Amino acid sequence: MAEIQPFRAVRYNPEVAGDVSLHVCPPFDVITPELQQELYARSKYNIVRLELARRGLTEDPYDSAAETAQLWTDSGALKHEEAPSIYVTEEEFEYQGQTLLRRGFVAAVRLEDYDQKVVLPHEGTRAEWVADRVKLMAAAQSNYSPLLSIFRDDLRSSVGNLVRAIAGGVPTAVFTPPDMPQLRLWRVSDPGTIGVLQEALKDSEVFIADGHHRYEAALRYRGSVRAEREVEHDESINFRIMLLVAFDEPGLITRGYHRLVEQATDDEFDGIIKSIDSMCDLEEWLPSAGLSTTDQIEEFSVALGERESTEVVFGLYSKEAGKFHISRMKSPPPADNALENSEYSHLHTHILRPAIAEEREETVISPHHDAGLIARQIESGAARMAFIMRPVPLDEFVSIVTRGWRLPAKATNFFPKPHAGAVIQQFGETL
Repeated sequence: MAEIQPFRAVRYNPEVAGDVSLHVCPPFDVITPELQQELYARSKYNIVRLELARRGLTEDPYDSAAETAQLWTDSGALKHEEAPSIYVTEEEFEYQGQTLLRRGFVAAVRLEDYDQKVVLPHEGTRAEWVADRVKLMAAAQSNYSPLLSIFRDDLRSSVGNLVRAIAGGVPTAVFTPPDMPQLRLWRVSDPGTIGVLQEALKDSEVFIADGHHRYEAALRYRGSVRAEREVEHDESINFRIMLLVAFDEPGLITRGYHRLVEQATDDEFDGIIKSIDSMCDLEEWLPSAGLSTTDQIEEFSVALGERESTEVVFGLYSKEAGKFHISRMKSPPPADNALENSEYSHLHTHILRPAIAEEREETVISPHHDAGLIARQIESGAARMAFIMRPVPLDEFVSIVTRGWRLPAKATNFFPKPHAGAVIQQFGETL
């Protein structure tokens, strides 16, 4: 049973902090060093100073994030809500030439161990990223970005209809950041309305779409506190804020999560090429004339299309310098289940693993979704080649997740990422 609760969020106070649109940012794991600097310059209150403590600009980034948050609270730039609430959201964004809306709501969801099959993961994690989030929670006693999670609405679309009705009113806050979707936020504190959402979702599974590292960090941090003292049932560290979106929401978009080959030895790189050449048929693909490398990669991602049946297809950029190839596995090895049949599993198991030792994979293979970063890394020589991946189909996603299986780390790229800083969860005796 998924337990959904309202919480007393911390939010920016525009009377002190000014234009709130300047203060939000993407979640920590998609912020490049270049974007980090841009966000720092955009506003002295930008939440990147708290959300991205791992790449902070001080000797102790976690304590620095906590000190900065306290300064903003003392000055009134951050302010606690008076009553526990949930927050209906509507994100407006452009995707492949269309204007789309994605509606959902942010609430506190009780942490559940995975074996309870209430909150379900679908991909592996990297230990150092989980440890980074644990350190930030311990120092700052807060969560600055909601996870993106998916649920199945009932046959009457009870949650969807309620969310749409609320979104028809005047929003509590509007965010128009320059490089993220427009976000409209409606604060809902009425117990009756919240009760309808809780009742509709009480038997629903919650699927983590984006935020595995942050969820596992929340479990680990709760465990560390429990080891030192008794944790009361309703303490806020027992919960994690999530943006909950229905499976059938039209604006729920999935994209590929690409792989850069970095820090490979000559032998490892030669092994990858040998795997590709022996197992795949290659077709050169030509981008449109006049495009930047970044736009070429974006165009290539679209040209790869969506997966059909059990075919295994991925793109290659710079297997030969500056060239694009469509790579099709000639005879994909037999797969016993949806997980093994995933294109990401085929890549990691049959192309990469024969060439790279398991303990080296996280060093050599770096997951990225940003075409601009991929272009810069290859053009600068920091990376030798990129695998351009297609999105995991939603039906394949569900088949894998409901069986308790996990894809390789960073195999899904749900778009857009929820805004960090729009609502903040601060730890305390209650939500």
